[in-house]
Amino acid sequence: MKAKLIINLVAAHSSGNEAQFESALSDLIHDEEKKGNVQLALSLKKAYSPDKHFQSSMISPMSTMSFSVQSVTNLPKDKDSALDLVELLQPTIRLKDVALSEKVQETIQEIIEEQNNVQKLIKIGVTPTNRVLFCGPPGCGKTMTANALAKELGLPIAYVHLDGLVSSYLGQTGTNIRKIFEFVKGKRIMLFLDEFDAIAKKRDDSHELGELKRVVTTLLQNMDEMPANVFLVAATNHHHLLDPAIWRRFDISILLEEPDEMQRKKMIEKSLQDFLKEYNIDLQILVVLTDGMSGAQIQTFLQALGKFCVMNKKKGANISIEEIGKIWLKYTTLYVSQDDGDFMKALSKLQKNGVSIRTLEAITGIPRSTLSYRFNKEGKLDE
Repeated sequence: MKAKLIINLVAAHSSGNEAQFESALSDLIHDEEKKGNVQLALSLKKAYSPDKHFQSSMISPMSTMSFSVQSVTNLPKDKDSALDLVELLQPTIRLKDVALSEKVQETIQEIIEEQNNVQKLIKIGVTPTNRVLFCGPPGCGKTMTANALAKELGLPIAYVHLDGLVSSYLGQTGTNIRKIFEFVKGKRIMLFLDEFDAIAKKRDDSHELGELKRVVTTLLQNMDEMPANVFLVAATNHHHLLDPAIWRRFDISILLEEPDEMQRKKMIEKSLQDFLKEYNIDLQILVVLTDGMSGAQIQTFLQALGKFCVMNKKKGANISIEEIGKIWLKYTTLYVSQDDGDFMKALSKLQKNGVSIRTLEAITGIPRSTLSYRFNKEGKLDE
């Protein structure tokens, strides 16, 4: 029995899956406790402390069993700025907490299953997916999804913000890329390349300098030489700009779009779970009003709503549709004038969802007669 538990522990460590490692270690400790080896069980517990290695400020305190403090202090740096090229992060988000479409959720789950069965797949000559490209508009959840994927795989993240990687000095950008890939080469880790289009643009773009074209070639070479123990994820807002050869280096590309109704409802329920217990808020109106927003925009709006509740309402109070509408309108039209067509569309949306023209007049200062005229005009244009 003990031999099997130790084998499971070693196999989990070799696969780099921290969740499996913790489970195998827990089984071994429990087995020793049952045998009466309390001191050994305590020693095993003390020997493994995933929170003691290092920390990073971007997402959360970072912990990992596969890195030592030595490796963190030797992060690759840009020669001229002396800034770190990589941030080491501990993923904190579970996949179940990310509002993804059913199709994307299934695809991510399949990748996780492949990684959890690496040895089985390799035995039959099949390479599991370990190079993923996330595409989609800003705020659609690419970084959050990568974070959740790393968490499920039990991997720390080497985060690279590529638009800060590009150097003005000839040849230095290519050198920086080589430093990053060399750093992760011997580690079981997720290499996350954000803003990927900054260094992976089409080489036939006449507007780009020859230096950036050489950078793409350097990137391709390093991706080709990247060992299987490194799980590569890249994210881009502009996938149409990527060099065709880049696409062939990824096992799969996943498009993340603006959240649909089901995703928005899940996101709102999770973000406002405490507020929904303390205030009476019409959840459905929030789902309707956030239509067309990205995940990041929804979070900003919900934070504004939460602040309003805390500062202006007693617990148990009703939050009226007018109050919600005022906050939503302020956020939605923050960067447009009252003469802008988008402003009137926003007002029209509120009116169609139960906010009276009288209330809209109070919110905006626009006379009811003008609002009625503009709404009728908008309606005819839509027809």
